[in-house]
Amino acid sequence: MSDRDFIYVCRPQLPEADAIAGYLRTIDARRLYTNRGPLVNLLEERLAREMDASRHSVLTTSSGTSALEVAILAHAGLATPERPLALIPSFTFAATGLAIERCGYKAHFVDIDPGTWAVDPAPLARHPRLSEVGLIVGVAPYGILPDIAGFEALQQDTGLPVVIDAAAAFEQVVTIPAPVSDTVPLSLSFHATKTFSTGEGGAVIWGDRPGQDRVTQVSNFGFFLSRECKVAGTNAKMSEYHAAIGLAMLDAFETRKRDYAAVTRSYEEAAEGRDLGGRLHLPGRVSSAYALFEADTAEGFLTAEAHLLERQVETRRWYEAGQHAQPHFSAAPADPLPVSESLSARLLGLPMAHDLSPADVLHIVNSLAEAATRARPRPVMQG
Repeated sequence: MSDRDFIYVCRPQLPEADAIAGYLRTIDARRLYTNRGPLVNLLEERLAREMDASRHSVLTTSSGTSALEVAILAHAGLATPERPLALIPSFTFAATGLAIERCGYKAHFVDIDPGTWAVDPAPLARHPRLSEVGLIVGVAPYGILPDIAGFEALQQDTGLPVVIDAAAAFEQVVTIPAPVSDTVPLSLSFHATKTFSTGEGGAVIWGDRPGQDRVTQVSNFGFFLSRECKVAGTNAKMSEYHAAIGLAMLDAFETRKRDYAAVTRSYEEAAEGRDLGGRLHLPGRVSSAYALFEADTAEGFLTAEAHLLERQVETRRWYEAGQHAQPHFSAAPADPLPVSESLSARLLGLPMAHDLSPADVLHIVNSLAEAATRARPRPVMQG
């Protein structure tokens, strides 16, 4: 195959120039470019309506990572010498661990539930290092929301602040009834690779109005109703230009959702009745930004990864081997992580895009089936 035929794992497409032009002209006319301008406010209002949430429940930020950082600072504050630890899953993207470090915390990695891929909040209330913990971070892996009510109860029972890194969970927050918590903030990413994007950006979703006032303060150098820096803060404000992209994307988002649903059906139809050496996890369970292949074995994973590349299909180890295996975090304390390690060694990101063709999907699934045949042990000949 030529390079033109190569199927990339992720090919984002933001609104085209003509779709954004009208919003850009309002920026030109107003000469307001940042510092919570009118387009940012309009985007937040529209997002709150999409989530059927109160207007104050949505505050945008300059990135998904900054959304997590300001949510932590607004809810938990900086780490203290008495409680320096943050309990976080290893099964997540590196941004989770880096964000807690920026707020002064040290990671202690915990394992995930094999069914939900997320941390089960209930056992954390009995964690042996709880007296050293100042923060608990739950994660929505691949957009799968964790047990929000369970985390609310954990926070209530322990008195420890909980924040949810829900980077890829925009669709789930929009579609699942009452996901917006009054007590536990969620952070979203609007990076170009996500299904809803502002190019680069994010948001804190939280029903607590005083808490969101603190998010506003932390996002603006610690300023609130004055130019005095009163708390630990940063510059995490979304620009008007990024808000323009988000507004244009919202204008056409229903079409984008239908396109993703069609690609998902193509995967389902291509895989029906096939022995792939594992199972697919598709939008509906995960964010539409992902199509995932969970191999039955680590050996099957490696065979599939290699064979797909041979067949000109790019794949991705989205979470690599887990945060605990990243060089920067290798010295961090951790619980035993058997589920995280097993799943990380078997979970492969497949190509997903709103305009991925049925022919490309069929080629991907056929390649997985070929890999499964390669990986299957050959019968021993008797004679």
